[in-house]
Amino acid sequence: MELELILLAILAIISHANGAEYELVVVDEDIFSSCPDAGPGTLDIHGLFDMSEFSTSMDSDGVTVSGNTTMVWDIQVDDRVTLSINLLYLDRGTWKPTMFSLFSQDFCKAMYEKNQIWYKVWTQHISNDIKDKCLNNPGTKIILETYLVSLTTTIPGQFREGHYKYNIVFRAFDSSGAERPTRICYEILGDIFKVRRQ
Repeated sequence: MELELILLAILAIISHANGAEYELVVVDEDIFSSCPDAGPGTLDIHGLFDMSEFSTSMDSDGVTVSGNTTMVWDIQVDDRVTLSINLLYLDRGTWKPTMFSLFSQDFCKAMYEKNQIWYKVWTQHISNDIKDKCLNNPGTKIILETYLVSLTTTIPGQFREGHYKYNIVFRAFDSSGAERPTRICYEILGDIFKVRRQ
């Protein structure tokens, strides 16, 4: 799923050529889970996309993505969409924030820019011409080529191995700056391990 790929962007953001290599193993085959204790008006991944024609498969090489999704979030074409992604670590039964986060004040403006992280792991693999679209065009279909996503990256310095989750939130704002009554929140859980070469 394309938004599953955004979690890879979090790891890519902190990548560095001289660091250690880490691998992310998604622990839930369904990949996406609803945000716990979500407030009123909060929708999960299915409030953003119809995923009935989308599939992922995991093996030792990574995740293979194929199919398509259809935008279903009921917002307006002129709305400004923000994105925030926060990485949390499970420490003694409690989810604790880490220093790694990502925020886009206007996700639609940057969604198809080639220098953005998500272009490398998502939008360059969209095969139909929807470059004038964002996430605010209900009914628009996103057709993806079939491709393999590697779940490894290089990270500088020491990175704690263990159980992590990515909290991903999209919000929409109308032309006056008022937030729309619905937002999207979902999480992706995984274990991060350092790759140990033989």
